[in-house]
Amino acid sequence: MKKYKLIINKAARRGKTRSTILRTIQAFRKKGVLFDVEYTKGPKDAGRIAKEALDDFDVIIAVGGDGTVNEVVQGMVHADKPLGIIPAGTGNDLIKSLGIPKRISKAIDVIFRGKTNVIDLGRMNETYFANGIGIGLDATVNMETRNVKHCKWGLALYFMAFLRTVRTYSSVHLKIRMNGKTLDRDALLLSVGNGTTVGGGFRLTPHAKLDDGLLDVTIIDPLPLSALFWHLPKVFTGGICKTRFTTSETTDHVLLESSQALPIHIDGEAAYLDEKTYSIAVIPRALTVIGNF
Repeated sequence: MKKYKLIINKAARRGKTRSTILRTIQAFRKKGVLFDVEYTKGPKDAGRIAKEALDDFDVIIAVGGDGTVNEVVQGMVHADKPLGIIPAGTGNDLIKSLGIPKRISKAIDVIFRGKTNVIDLGRMNETYFANGIGIGLDATVNMETRNVKHCKWGLALYFMAFLRTVRTYSSVHLKIRMNGKTLDRDALLLSVGNGTTVGGGFRLTPHAKLDDGLLDVTIIDPLPLSALFWHLPKVFTGGICKTRFTTSETTDHVLLESSQALPIHIDGEAAYLDEKTYSIAVIPRALTVIGNF
């Protein structure tokens, strides 16, 4: 009989995970399977738990958001055990590419069906990512979500944070090297996607595939505020990549240089980073996942 390790982040979704946790544990008890629950105690703890669990458990399950999944991934790169996800986060973007439903009962059904795929990961400097990274506006919006009180999660939260951010936001200057070319330019944002969406549904890399050995890169030039709002609906459909002020490419490696501290999110966890150089590369077939794609 398979043994399941549930790694639960109580702090996901601003601590509003109690119902998800109870329903998950009840479902596993009802199934009569062997499982163990461990709660994270702080940043990076999920990766440690996952790594230690690989010897004794057949399936590792992250109960949380994209940030929790990212931490778990750090301990499972090239492991021979699959990762399952029960979404309990703010954006839950990776599950969209994996075909995992947002509804908890349906996500648990996917785990027990046990269909696995091997997907690529990205790596920025020494940190792995499963869904994507963003530099510039989307990372700044991500940070602003912490100050939005009346929306708790999902696309509405990120959209409200976008409205609060965009009027005072300044572009970032980047030197971008990929596919034998060098671009030296200001950018509204740069998104590197292994998955298709960020921020709960902003489709900045709509054609990305988790298992094609490539990363999708989208660069959006600075825009007047009026033009930005005019084109905003295209972000939700993926049509933003077809506009004249957007550069879209696929690559297995991109090198970024900047003289300024950059707002960056890695799988939805945002901060300002002071490094001057960022080496971002695809790591093919690096993670086994349970999904429905």
